[in-house]
Amino acid sequence: MRPIRAHLAVLATVLATVLVPGLSTAASAETAPAPLPPRVTLTIGGGHVVNIDGRVFAALLPSPPATRFRLLPARGGVRFLDERTHGLVYVPETEPFTQLRVSGPGHVPPHSVFVIEAATPIEDDLASGPTSDLTPDGPGEAIRTARIRLAGTDQYIGRNLIEDRSLLPKWVVLLPAGVRAPVFGIHPVF
Repeated sequence: MRPIRAHLAVLATVLATVLVPGLSTAASAETAPAPLPPRVTLTIGGGHVVNIDGRVFAALLPSPPATRFRLLPARGGVRFLDERTHGLVYVPETEPFTQLRVSGPGHVPPHSVFVIEAATPIEDDLASGPTSDLTPDGPGEAIRTARIRLAGTDQYIGRNLIEDRSLLPKWVVLLPAGVRAPVFGIHPVF
């Protein structure tokens, strides 16, 4: 029985990797995650991710509302397409603490492919309780927690902690290599 279970786990991992190219193989075969939904909103550090004038922020207050992104498969990962502006999320340069931006419609900038890596159960607990339940209770429920890395680098994206005591929107930035990656909540949009 154990060899059959091991073969099924390996098969599930291979299928998840082939069907969802942006999902990292860092997840173990025993906990192969389900495919990502095609439309999502993101949360990080207590705020929802928003596009304000072509720049990506984590808003701590309900206004502006969370930006809805469409996940587009790309070689080596996924791209985040803002459904309202039809622009892609990208990093203008790979210098640490560079704020993420949203391109104009139809423009595919370099540094716009990201790898979504499933967070471990311990990281789920640290990110305000377990949110990696793959069966959401309804619209807006988090289906997983993950780290998001710029493809082709070892740099993750995260929320800038400057002026962390204010309620102003916080920059979502490219972190330096080697910095502990923060955990994002990925919420389906129905």
